[in-house]
Amino acid sequence: MLLKLMPMIFDVVKMTIHEKSGKIMLMNMESIPSSIHVSVTLLSQMFLYLASLGLDVDAFLQSIGIDPQSLKSPDVHIPVETYLFIQEEAIKRTRDEYFGLHMGEYAEPGSWSILGYMMMNCKNLGQAFEKAGRYSRIIGNLIEATGVFQFNKVKVVFFTPPHAPKMTRHCYESTLSSTVRMLHTLTGKDIRPVQVGFSYPEPTDSSEYDRVFGCLVLFNQKETFMTLDIKIAKIPVLLSNPALLEHFESYAQEFITKMEHTDEYTRAVMRIILANLDDEKLSIKEIAKEMAVSVRTLQKRLEEEGVVFSELLRSVRAKLAKQYLTENYTVEQITYLLGFSEPSVFRKAFKKWAGMTPREFRERSFSTLTTTLP
Repeated sequence: MLLKLMPMIFDVVKMTIHEKSGKIMLMNMESIPSSIHVSVTLLSQMFLYLASLGLDVDAFLQSIGIDPQSLKSPDVHIPVETYLFIQEEAIKRTRDEYFGLHMGEYAEPGSWSILGYMMMNCKNLGQAFEKAGRYSRIIGNLIEATGVFQFNKVKVVFFTPPHAPKMTRHCYESTLSSTVRMLHTLTGKDIRPVQVGFSYPEPTDSSEYDRVFGCLVLFNQKETFMTLDIKIAKIPVLLSNPALLEHFESYAQEFITKMEHTDEYTRAVMRIILANLDDEKLSIKEIAKEMAVSVRTLQKRLEEEGVVFSELLRSVRAKLAKQYLTENYTVEQITYLLGFSEPSVFRKAFKKWAGMTPREFRERSFSTLTTTLP
């Protein structure tokens, strides 16, 4: 029944079962990126907030070396580095400690590009969430999400792809804040989450979080999440229009097809990596052979898509290693699962990735979890 009400919240998660260990590895296979990018429409909520503070947005962009005209087309995607640079400069200019929270409050359907207009024409929130899950790549792949059903609630967990650059908390805060804003915009109702959690420490003053989310807000959590009551799936969308929904969805399908074509090599490589993580001889040469192309051709295609094979392999292993450590897998088991020749080699690699040993990481994760339990 729950699946009928809300088939999926944001992304469809594929499960790859490790043939030898039986371990189920959750990876977002539908939105494997060529490089991390976001739609320029996400900047619109930032610019609306800046304008509300009396800031001349075009002058601000020019002052940091960005041509305002380059951000006008709603179909343009920009590298995440550009997005993060603009955000960082905006935070410096406003000196706003809660920039992400405040920026999210200015989200409009257009802020989510064609996806926002699709959601605005859905029958109810359940259908709107389903469209968000299917077409979320339209607005970018910096932050992804998956829904986990818990009795009469759904927990939406937010995370970054394996090779995403380091972000400030403002990226997560704007994502969750804009989600709450969109719930209100779509329905006209003051819908609040049941609970919100962030993976970083609690700030000195958390009153703004209480105001924006209107629910219990937790910090130092294992993951960043938002829990919603499943009943909201039945709440009707104010401007529902089946004909317009069909029109926008047709456009979205074409848009996604073009995007997937541009990063087809990265997606194919990622699938092979996930299926062969326990192979210590895994290399671009082996993957090129499986794909029936030369190593030189594969390197060139990946380079065109903004990806370096060695960095992609490292980032996938690093993220999975951290996940396995928090799930109490032994170093020996992780060594085998991730294709390292022996535990000492894994320990050395992990310390390079995380700046600490696997044991220190596990102890820190456990300590963080236990100190935040009620």
